[in-house]
Amino acid sequence: MVVAEPGMTVEIRRRSARESDERLREIAIAAKAHWGYPRERVIEWASKGDFSAETLGQLEIWVAEAGRNIAGWASLAPGDEVAWLEDLWVDPRWMRQGVGSALFAAVANESRRRGAVRMEWEAEPDAIGFYRRMGGRDLRDSPTTEWGRVLRIMGVDLRG
Repeated sequence: MVVAEPGMTVEIRRRSARESDERLREIAIAAKAHWGYPRERVIEWASKGDFSAETLGQLEIWVAEAGRNIAGWASLAPGDEVAWLEDLWVDPRWMRQGVGSALFAAVANESRRRGAVRMEWEAEPDAIGFYRRMGGRDLRDSPTTEWGRVLRIMGVDLRG
Protein backbone atom coordinates (compact mmCIF):
# COMPACT_ATOMS: atom_id res chain seq x y z
CA MET A 1 0.00 0.00 0.00
CA VAL A 2 1.22 3.51 -0.90
CA VAL A 3 -0.23 6.69 0.57
CA ALA A 4 -0.12 9.01 -2.40
CA GLU A 5 -2.00 11.94 -0.94
CA PRO A 6 -3.96 12.53 2.27
CA GLY A 7 -6.84 10.07 2.39
CA MET A 8 -5.85 8.30 -0.86
CA THR A 9 -4.05 4.99 -0.85
CA VAL A 10 -2.77 2.97 -3.76
CA GLU A 11 -3.04 -0.80 -3.69
CA ILE A 12 -0.63 -2.95 -5.72
CA ARG A 13 -2.24 -6.18 -6.85
CA ARG A 14 -2.32 -8.67 -9.70
CA ARG A 15 -4.36 -7.52 -12.65
CA SER A 16 -7.86 -8.91 -12.79
CA ALA A 17 -9.90 -9.68 -15.88
CA ARG A 18 -11.89 -6.48 -15.41
CA GLU A 19 -8.94 -4.19 -16.23
CA SER A 20 -8.99 -3.43 -19.91
CA ASP A 21 -5.97 -3.60 -22.17
CA GLU A 22 -7.00 -0.16 -23.40
CA ARG A 23 -6.48 1.45 -19.98
CA LEU A 24 -3.00 -0.07 -19.78
CA ARG A 25 -2.22 1.27 -23.26
CA GLU A 26 -3.55 4.74 -22.30
CA ILE A 27 -1.23 4.87 -19.30
CA ALA A 28 1.78 3.83 -21.40
CA ILE A 29 0.97 6.48 -24.02
CA ALA A 30 0.49 9.22 -21.41
CA ALA A 31 3.71 8.26 -19.60
CA LYS A 32 5.85 8.17 -22.75
CA ALA A 33 4.35 11.43 -24.07
CA HIS A 34 5.05 13.00 -20.65
CA TRP A 35 8.78 12.70 -21.42
CA GLY A 36 8.45 14.88 -24.51
CA TYR A 37 7.97 12.31 -27.25
CA PRO A 38 5.55 13.50 -29.95
CA ARG A 39 2.10 12.19 -28.99
CA GLU A 40 1.24 11.08 -32.55
CA ARG A 41 4.41 8.98 -32.72
CA VAL A 42 3.76 7.51 -29.28
CA ILE A 43 0.23 6.50 -30.33
CA GLU A 44 1.64 4.85 -33.46
CA TRP A 45 4.27 3.04 -31.35
CA ALA A 46 1.61 1.81 -28.92
CA SER A 47 -0.49 0.40 -31.75
CA LYS A 48 2.27 -1.93 -33.04
CA GLY A 49 1.48 -4.90 -30.84
CA ASP A 50 3.34 -4.51 -27.53
CA PHE A 51 0.02 -3.72 -25.86
CA SER A 52 -2.21 -6.13 -27.77
CA ALA A 53 -4.39 -8.58 -25.86
CA GLU A 54 -2.24 -11.42 -27.19
CA THR A 55 1.05 -9.87 -26.01
CA LEU A 56 -0.30 -8.71 -22.65
CA GLY A 57 -1.87 -12.13 -22.13
CA GLN A 58 1.61 -13.70 -22.10
CA LEU A 59 2.79 -11.47 -19.25
CA GLU A 60 2.09 -11.30 -15.55
CA ILE A 61 0.66 -7.87 -14.84
CA TRP A 62 0.40 -5.92 -11.61
CA VAL A 63 -1.65 -2.75 -11.31
CA ALA A 64 -1.57 0.18 -8.93
CA GLU A 65 -5.17 0.93 -8.04
CA ALA A 66 -6.07 4.33 -6.60
CA GLY A 67 -9.71 4.32 -5.62
CA ARG A 68 -11.36 2.79 -8.65
CA ASN A 69 -8.71 3.99 -11.09
CA ILE A 70 -5.57 2.33 -12.37
CA ALA A 71 -2.66 4.71 -11.67
CA GLY A 72 0.10 2.53 -13.14
CA TRP A 73 1.08 -0.97 -14.09
CA ALA A 74 4.02 -3.29 -14.49
CA SER A 75 4.45 -6.53 -16.39
CA LEU A 76 6.84 -9.37 -15.84
CA ALA A 77 8.06 -12.15 -18.11
CA PRO A 78 9.28 -14.64 -15.52
CA GLY A 79 12.43 -16.58 -16.20
CA ASP A 80 14.34 -19.23 -14.35
CA GLU A 81 17.27 -17.33 -12.87
CA VAL A 82 16.64 -14.00 -14.63
CA ALA A 83 13.20 -12.40 -14.69
CA TRP A 84 12.44 -9.74 -17.30
CA LEU A 85 10.59 -6.55 -16.35
CA GLU A 86 8.77 -5.92 -19.61
CA ASP A 87 6.82 -2.79 -18.63
CA LEU A 88 6.54 -0.27 -15.85
CA TRP A 89 4.27 2.66 -16.60
CA VAL A 90 2.79 5.27 -14.27
CA ASP A 91 0.08 7.76 -15.19
CA PRO A 92 1.83 11.18 -15.12
CA ARG A 93 -0.69 12.44 -12.53
CA TRP A 94 0.70 9.79 -10.17
CA MET A 95 4.40 10.14 -10.88
CA ARG A 96 6.71 10.93 -7.95
CA GLN A 97 4.20 9.62 -5.41
CA GLY A 98 5.65 6.16 -4.79
CA VAL A 99 3.53 4.29 -7.33
CA GLY A 100 6.45 3.28 -9.57
CA SER A 101 8.55 2.21 -6.58
CA ALA A 102 5.70 0.08 -5.23
CA LEU A 103 5.16 -1.58 -8.62
CA PHE A 104 8.88 -2.24 -8.99
CA ALA A 105 9.02 -3.78 -5.51
CA ALA A 106 6.02 -6.00 -6.27
CA VAL A 107 7.52 -7.51 -9.43
CA ALA A 108 10.97 -7.84 -7.83
CA ASN A 109 9.44 -9.67 -4.86
CA GLU A 110 7.46 -11.97 -7.14
CA SER A 111 10.59 -12.71 -9.18
CA ARG A 112 12.53 -13.49 -6.01
CA ARG A 113 9.70 -15.69 -4.72
CA ARG A 114 9.89 -17.72 -7.93
CA GLY A 115 13.61 -18.26 -7.54
CA ALA A 116 15.06 -15.62 -9.86
CA VAL A 117 18.41 -14.24 -8.73
CA ARG A 118 18.28 -11.18 -10.98
CA MET A 119 15.67 -9.03 -12.69
CA GLU A 120 16.58 -7.18 -15.90
CA TRP A 121 14.86 -4.63 -18.11
CA GLU A 122 15.41 -2.25 -21.00
CA ALA A 123 15.49 1.24 -19.49
CA GLU A 124 13.77 4.24 -21.00
CA PRO A 125 16.45 7.00 -20.86
CA ASP A 126 14.21 9.33 -18.85
CA ALA A 127 13.65 6.59 -16.23
CA ILE A 128 17.29 5.66 -15.60
CA GLY A 129 17.45 7.81 -12.45
CA PHE A 130 14.37 6.07 -11.08
CA TYR A 131 15.80 2.63 -11.82
CA ARG A 132 19.11 3.54 -10.17
CA ARG A 133 17.19 4.57 -7.05
CA MET A 134 15.59 1.10 -7.16
CA GLY A 135 19.09 -0.43 -7.04
CA GLY A 136 19.41 -1.01 -10.80
CA ARG A 137 22.85 -1.24 -12.37
CA ASP A 138 23.91 -0.84 -15.99
CA LEU A 139 24.57 -4.23 -17.62
CA ARG A 140 24.84 -3.68 -21.38
CA ASP A 141 23.54 -1.64 -24.30
CA SER A 142 20.62 -2.59 -26.54
CA PRO A 143 20.32 -0.83 -29.91
CA THR A 144 16.73 -0.21 -30.98
CA THR A 145 15.56 0.62 -34.46
CA GLU A 146 12.14 1.79 -33.34
CA TRP A 147 13.32 5.08 -31.84
CA GLY A 148 16.81 5.14 -33.37
CA ARG A 149 18.78 5.05 -30.15
CA VAL A 150 20.67 2.78 -27.81
CA LEU A 151 18.92 1.77 -24.62
CA ARG A 152 20.52 0.45 -21.46
CA ILE A 153 19.77 -2.99 -20.17
CA MET A 154 19.73 -2.64 -16.42
CA GLY A 155 19.39 -5.20 -13.69
CA VAL A 156 19.04 -5.68 -9.99
CA ASP A 157 20.37 -8.52 -7.87
CA LEU A 158 17.47 -10.19 -6.06
CA ARG A 159 19.55 -12.22 -3.63
CA GLY A 160 20.27 -9.46 -1.14
